[in-house]
Amino acid sequence: MQYSERDTVPDISEKSLLFISMLGENELFNPDYFKSLCSSGQERDWIVAWFGPMALEMGFSFSGIDICRGDSLPALDDFDCVILGGTMHVVTENRPWLRALCEWLRQYRIANKPLLAICGGHQLVSTQFEDGVLNGRVGGTLAGTYEIELTDLGRQHPLFEGLSGSPRFNFANYLHVIPSASQQARVLARIGESSAICIDHGNHWYTTQFHPESRRCVWSCMYENTAPEHVGNYSDDQDGPSLIRNFMKIAQKS
Repeated sequence: MQYSERDTVPDISEKSLLFISMLGENELFNPDYFKSLCSSGQERDWIVAWFGPMALEMGFSFSGIDICRGDSLPALDDFDCVILGGTMHVVTENRPWLRALCEWLRQYRIANKPLLAICGGHQLVSTQFEDGVLNGRVGGTLAGTYEIELTDLGRQHPLFEGLSGSPRFNFANYLHVIPSASQQARVLARIGESSAICIDHGNHWYTTQFHPESRRCVWSCMYENTAPEHVGNYSDDQDGPSLIRNFMKIAQKS
């Protein structure tokens, strides 16, 4: 792949971005409840629809797969960077798609390509690839749009470029990562009792406990029939799209 020194706007064919959905198998995730977001009700489709224009603008082709529903993980050479979505499953469960994902991510790590892993993805990378500990939140489920506290490293980090010192993001988790001593030095953000909600794992691997890829309407679909008390806690006044854009900037330069 060759670049002209005069190129100021990247060509859309320069790099490819993959969204990996692992939201849930049928017993946990029913797409029928999410068809107000897209005709299929599938996360992979609404994420590509929402962020496709941004990806195109940033110089990426953008596509998605759902590994909970039979989509195969691609060859490593087929994509330049990855966003790994969250999951309604626990990342320590013994499921074939989780085992396959872990093996694929190990090879992807060796290939030295950028990753943004969200919620369950954050928990997976931080505790199964590193020595963080997955534990229940004392305060129970954190569900809503909340300000986070950036660490000194976070305030200087390109992932939060252009954001305020207290950006807002959507949360939906009852588990969180207790960081190891080595991880504590790489924590970018915290909230309340959760001291490691964003970690820089090195080599352009970043993980967030919060959901920068989501909108309020996702959580309305998620909770309106199961925990309606949470729905009013969410807002579209949040900084998720800016963080996604910053990740694309980092990935484009890597």
